[in-house]
Amino acid sequence: MQLAKYVKFREEQFGGVLFETQSEKVFTLNAAAVAVVRELPAGGDAGAIAARLKQRYRDPAGAIERDVAALIDELRAKGLIVEATA
Repeated sequence: MQLAKYVKFREEQFGGVLFETQSEKVFTLNAAAVAVVRELPAGGDAGAIAARLKQRYRDPAGAIERDVAALIDELRAKGLIVEATA
């Protein structure tokens, strides 16, 4: 997965933003969502991203996999991420 070609990502003090340049919509991201977006260039599906995040962050409630999958689904539905091209 990767950001769509018309989506720009920027980290901010509060988390981050995704700017969709075609419609000029701005989507704010909390720190957890920023961690997921930062993992996109490393490749893999939602499970692979969750596995990498679980190596870095404590997950006593087991929420990382669920939250990553939900965020990926939401970003995909809004057209902000697409499958990576080879």
